[in-house]
Amino acid sequence: MQFLSKTVLKKFIKKEISSVGFDESYINTAIKKHLFLSIKIFDVTPSQATIIKQAALSVGCDCAVNRGVIDCSVSFSDCILSGSICQLISVAKKLEKQPFSLKNLSQTLYQEIDLALKPQRKTKIMGILNLTPNSFSDGGEFVEIDRAINHAVEMIEQGANVIDIGAQSSKPKADLVSVVYEIEKVIPIITALKTAFKDIELSVDTITLACAKAALEAGCDIINDVSFMKNPEFVNLCKQFDKKLVIMHSRGDFTSMDSMTSYNNIVDEIYKELKEKADFAQNNGLKKENIIVDVGFGFAKNISQNFELLKRINEFNSLSFPVLAGVSRKRFMQDVINTKEPKNADFVSALAVSYLIQNDIEYIRTHNVQLAVDALKFNERLFEYSL
Repeated sequence: MQFLSKTVLKKFIKKEISSVGFDESYINTAIKKHLFLSIKIFDVTPSQATIIKQAALSVGCDCAVNRGVIDCSVSFSDCILSGSICQLISVAKKLEKQPFSLKNLSQTLYQEIDLALKPQRKTKIMGILNLTPNSFSDGGEFVEIDRAINHAVEMIEQGANVIDIGAQSSKPKADLVSVVYEIEKVIPIITALKTAFKDIELSVDTITLACAKAALEAGCDIINDVSFMKNPEFVNLCKQFDKKLVIMHSRGDFTSMDSMTSYNNIVDEIYKELKEKADFAQNNGLKKENIIVDVGFGFAKNISQNFELLKRINEFNSLSFPVLAGVSRKRFMQDVINTKEPKNADFVSALAVSYLIQNDIEYIRTHNVQLAVDALKFNERLFEYSL
């Protein structure tokens, strides 16, 4: 007798279990046995690693550790713990009773499991409004206030949930504009849009505290700090106004970032650096729900590094903050189709938007709102029956 089989994707496991006639009252418990996770745990001692591995093996899953753990020839090891959610819950319960602070690790595992079981995030499309004459993509096109407002309205009508307003170009080697210029360009836009569209979130892309403060006073909802919190006062400012702060990874400044692309493990290093900044923000009073993280595509990353981050973008959801991604018209998007004209990369950027949506990224920053909204509609239709 020959048997027919197929692989079931994680997104459809609940639907597939239901389709075989499984007891619906037990299905939410059952899927924990059918969903599998691999969780990376950083910097544990050999003693901790040995206990974690033993706990994993005792419930039928496994834990990969450095080979030096067995003879304590390494001081620390990362671990990859893999198994079904049901098995990982059992591991977490076992670790609650173990020494060497492993009770704290059990809580971390529960958080990862809860995150895996949460429904897919609803993606928000963030339309880019450049008010600077030297933007890499559309510099000078919307410098005049009337044209800028009309473009913002057009993006809102196309389906943008957020408008990200910036008067300072963040391209490599960009000249800094004056704070006065920033404020004079940004504030009238905020005032006009907040009057006409009360439900639209407004973000201001800036590295200057004075512009951020003026924007918040005018009614802006999000400060998009592309300096990677070089000025920690951004935290206090957003705390004071109870508004959101985007913490975007970068290195150096606009003049030096292209020379600062050396990483041993780009995903892990950026993950840890974002966690450190987000912890700082929380420890200084900014609410968790007011923190957004951004891996900073194009900022101190070369083409291959940007693609590595894009491939593994879902891993940053483990930080348990909303993730913002901006790949629109970036150089690595242009490289795919071998063009030097940023606008020519809109279609490729839309393909990346679709991938970001499928990986539960909450905020997607884009120049071409219509294509991004079309990608969102496509994915909503495609996965409307998923978990």
